Amino acid sequence: MALSVVINAASGTARRHGAVALHDLIGASATEAGLGAVDVQVVPPKLLPQALVQAAERSDEVWVGGGDGTLRSAAELMLRRDGVLGVLPLGTMNLLARDLNIPLEVDAAVRALARAEIAPIDIGRVNCGIFLNKSALGLYPEMIVDRERRRRLFGLAKWPAMLKSAWRALRRHRLMEITLEYGGQTREIVSPAIVVAVGEYEFRTARLFGRPDLQSGELTVYVSHEKRWFGSAGQLARLFLGTLDGDPALETIKAHNLRIGFDRVKPVASDGEVEMLPGPISYSVAPRALKVRMPGEVVA
Repeated sequence: MALSVVINAASGTARRHGAVALHDLIGASATEAGLGAVDVQVVPPKLLPQALVQAAERSDEVWVGGGDGTLRSAAELMLRRDGVLGVLPLGTMNLLARDLNIPLEVDAAVRALARAEIAPIDIGRVNCGIFLNKSALGLYPEMIVDRERRRRLFGLAKWPAMLKSAWRALRRHRLMEITLEYGGQTREIVSPAIVVAVGEYEFRTARLFGRPDLQSGELTVYVSHEKRWFGSAGQLARLFLGTLDGDPALETIKAHNLRIGFDRVKPVASDGEVEMLPGPISYSVAPRALKVRMPGEVVA
């Protein structure tokens, strides 16, 4: 098979290994797995878009290592070219890699992908773009915007900056007045946070944001009805403790299409990448639209 590998050199795993060592490790692991000579590029973030485009042009299968934004960019390219995406777990949380049963060690991941089946998974669409895991309004994108500001101004690491930003966003606790349209219904809602997920989450400690089914053909919309900051703080704590199931202040909606209306431009975080979007915004699910390498049992 024609295979290219593109790695974001700024990802945490790439920095720990070093670009040259990671390049050599992936090449050696690919050879051991019987893939032969594989084109491996470890590139800085500013060169990633060009490297991904070039890889998609010369290969019908591209394996990508990096954060959510890197994976989303690669997925968009492979969708347009009807190619296959392989996910190397080199990001921070590696949510999609975990959902696809991909081992978190680099050499093990390469070996697993080499023998994995190709399977189609659902993707989400937001306006003209896509997302692979979730898109959110309210508290979460506010946290990301403030986290990146703190990292840029104060040189904080990602997680310390996120903790400070989460505390700030919770204390401010801005409520959104929005309109939800789905399944023939129109509802006016006041909420501090909304998450639109591809499929449904398992709220368990060991599987935080894990999705057992990547082929459900549905979006799951999580709407918080907490009106005070300490209520949202408790909700966030229960999320990380794995006890959020059954929370009476968290509404779950299943939909194939969704429209969210609001008056002012708002930050929207899709797979961790924030865009300022005017309302209304439209969501939909594209069932089994993206071909990926999925180790383990695959649903036909």
